[in-house]
Amino acid sequence: MTNAPTISWLAYCRAGFEPDLAAEFKMRFGTAPHAWMAEPLSGFVMASFLPKDAKRGAALADWRDWIFARQMLRANAVPIPLKTNDRVTPIAAAAKLWLLEQKVAKVSAVWIEYPDTNDGKALSKLSQALQLRISAEFISAGLLHKDESAPRLHVLLTPQREAFLALAETRQASSWPLGIARLKMPRDAPSRSTLKLAEALHVFVGGNDERILRPEMKAVDLGAAPGGWTWQLINRGLHVTAIDNGTLKGDLVDNALVRHLHEDGFRYRPKRPVDWMVCDMVEQPARIAQLVAMWFREGWTERAIFNLKLPMKKRLEEVQKCRAVIEQALQLTGRDFELRIKQLYHDREEVTGYCRFVPRSER
Repeated sequence: MTNAPTISWLAYCRAGFEPDLAAEFKMRFGTAPHAWMAEPLSGFVMASFLPKDAKRGAALADWRDWIFARQMLRANAVPIPLKTNDRVTPIAAAAKLWLLEQKVAKVSAVWIEYPDTNDGKALSKLSQALQLRISAEFISAGLLHKDESAPRLHVLLTPQREAFLALAETRQASSWPLGIARLKMPRDAPSRSTLKLAEALHVFVGGNDERILRPEMKAVDLGAAPGGWTWQLINRGLHVTAIDNGTLKGDLVDNALVRHLHEDGFRYRPKRPVDWMVCDMVEQPARIAQLVAMWFREGWTERAIFNLKLPMKKRLEEVQKCRAVIEQALQLTGRDFELRIKQLYHDREEVTGYCRFVPRSER
């Protein structure tokens, strides 16, 4: 980091995807950061831009619009050294001074966090203790008020005995600590992949799930076995046609809401349009993108959630290629659409896409 005047952003990501997130910063801001920190396997990226460059990207700070960022925060790029066992004093003092510089009179909450790495997780108990003590310090100083309109203060602890300060505008930042969706594994679900679709619905659909995931809707699950995604849909009352040559498990067998067809997901053609298509097949991302594009181009579905399994290198480039294939098909329909692609916490070497035609009532 340099001493030149900068505006900095702190973004959390899956460990190992720091280069991809750094590349996304360049792409979205239209310029390389003036300075940055993107250590391999650190679980976060700090990018600092000169004010003239930061202005172009300020509107891009919503974490939901990013592919590889789990959380997006306005940050102080200067670390706080934590050389003694007393972490409260240096963090509280630095935070008060920085908030004054940022002209922030109060914060709605104080979150003490750590990177989602093996070394970072060792700081979890310390972060809990510090959160209680620093929150109490802020209450005594009149800086902490439960006002949702106020920004939230984040303190990122690192294994190098340092801390970074950051602010979250609650309308643009993830509401989950560490940007991690803590979802409970349903006892009756046939596979852990069910959590990927559950998180995708939280992130992409949010508070609209009851409106666009209504009982009696029709869905197709391509590559359904053993049934984790089908399970999520039928538990919302949807009728699902599960396409897979493999077998379904548990309560999905002989379920009145499930019609299992032993067919290839790439060759299956629906007899009539459906409300939803979901797809979590292990296949080249370009081939999945072409499949999704065909479903929208042919008018077979109104909405889709799908996974793209990424290569080891040039992952951002691969995502952009897949996005272009799907966008081209959507544009040919002449209809308004929404397309978002994001790496979720329950994804591994993959990203999840959400696509839908936008109804006239929302235009």
